[in-house]
Amino acid sequence: MTLRSYLILALALLLLVTGVNLLHQNTFYQNNYKSFPFAAAKKDPFYAFLASVSGFRILVADILWMDAVQYIGDLENAKEQYKQLYPKTRDIITLDPNFTYPYIAVSGILFFSMNEKDKAIELIKYGIEQNPKYWQLNLYLAAYTYAKADNIKMAIHNVESAIKQENHPPLLERILGSMYLKLSEKDRANKKFWTGKAVSLWLDMYEHPSEPENRKYAESHLKEFGLLK
Repeated sequence: MTLRSYLILALALLLLVTGVNLLHQNTFYQNNYKSFPFAAAKKDPFYAFLASVSGFRILVADILWMDAVQYIGDLENAKEQYKQLYPKTRDIITLDPNFTYPYIAVSGILFFSMNEKDKAIELIKYGIEQNPKYWQLNLYLAAYTYAKADNIKMAIHNVESAIKQENHPPLLERILGSMYLKLSEKDRANKKFWTGKAVSLWLDMYEHPSEPENRKYAESHLKEFGLLK
């Protein structure tokens, strides 16, 4: 190797080191770069392995999501019931399991448009597993399980999980109270238990309202049950 070649190689290495240092100081890089073990990457599709090598798994997931949106918008794909939608979505959440929008958007299409209810529920459950603090996923799971088999107990469980999360819509608390009442009529053997759950919820809503409407709602029901004058 000539002296000139050595100098070019040294300059290239210097530029590489400088570039890496600048990247590490960059906010965009810090927000989007995630290291990923090669052993795990080899189990993913080939594109995921390439993404893991570069580290920019989130950016690649965004590109795949744009592709999925275009796929959904193509009427020709609708004719074959979007048979590639679920595999495409699995690829996206393999790369970025914290990308919450595909869980919500695609599960809705699977459940209501494609009648793939089990796949929709499976997708939402995986989303909850990966994003336990994202209350919206619990709400969708509640809707799906209730719609699929009129399983109000499972729906209640998921709404209860949702209202434990910060920044949940106060409306969820009112919905939960109504669900307790509905179940108290449906499950007559445990009527007192479900009514007690409703009363406990109303008392909390009355004493610690997350919005004025919740306090009015709780007050109305507590008066109806003779617990307030």
